[in-house]
Amino acid sequence: MPEPARAGATVRRVAVLVVAAMVCVLAGGGIAWAWWRGAGTAAAPTTQISAGTVDVQVANLGNGLVGRGGTVSLPALALPGAVPGSGASEIVTVRNGGSRSATVTATTSRTGTLGTAFTTSASFGAADTGTGCGAGSGGTATIPAGGTVALCVAVAVSAAAPSATQGQSGGVSVALAATIPGTSWNDTGTVTSAAVSAATVAAPTNLTCGLLGIGSVTFNWTAATGATRYTFGYGPGGNTTVQVAAGTTSHQVTATANNATAQVRADRVYPGATWSSAWSNTRRYSITLGLLGTCT
Repeated sequence: MPEPARAGATVRRVAVLVVAAMVCVLAGGGIAWAWWRGAGTAAAPTTQISAGTVDVQVANLGNGLVGRGGTVSLPALALPGAVPGSGASEIVTVRNGGSRSATVTATTSRTGTLGTAFTTSASFGAADTGTGCGAGSGGTATIPAGGTVALCVAVAVSAAAPSATQGQSGGVSVALAATIPGTSWNDTGTVTSAAVSAATVAAPTNLTCGLLGIGSVTFNWTAATGATRYTFGYGPGGNTTVQVAAGTTSHQVTATANNATAQVRADRVYPGATWSSAWSNTRRYSITLGLLGTCT
């Protein structure tokens, strides 16, 4: 009867030996198993994190254009009473007030009634000649953060500007646009000039009937300031013209005509163009051969 108990004990001993053998095999194979778990607190960064900035400014105009957008005046750039071939130029110091290198572009335009006879330009690094800008790098420059670049701005009237240019007025506007390369971040600003205008040739005044002769009429007028000559018009419709020297303020007509008209204008001759004034008041006259001329 004790045989079954011995058999059960034998089985248990075999199982224990098998488990022990497996533990030895695993330990002898260099394999170890472990589970770790920990917790801690990370320290906050000591350096502040912030976004970059782009800010185009002008350093010589009271630090104008600081911040986003804006307009500032350049009163030294002015061209009043402009004539063919005249011009003016000034330097604007453009500053990159942003935190990174920026590309700045300067684009000029005319304002008011200034026509195409007025030309304007802006060039970085160009010399200011007083009447224009010398050679420069053009209208675009790369400026490092905190750096400055000189921008020469000019306005001029073409030497061949037509007489219709007279009396045009307005100004020059320079649009500055800064961008950080590789981004869409940008800033803009505008620099405006003082008055730019074209001169006007003064017209002669008070055209009067002078000496009436046999077959002739003499006309007189008041001199016009700045005239380098006069153009006298006479005949039907005043369509026949003759040039009169600047020092002369009268002209005699002897061509026969009935109920014709006479008028005079002042001319100012420049090397590449001639500007003329408006016509004076009109006189009517008649000339008949052998008779005394009439004028009203």
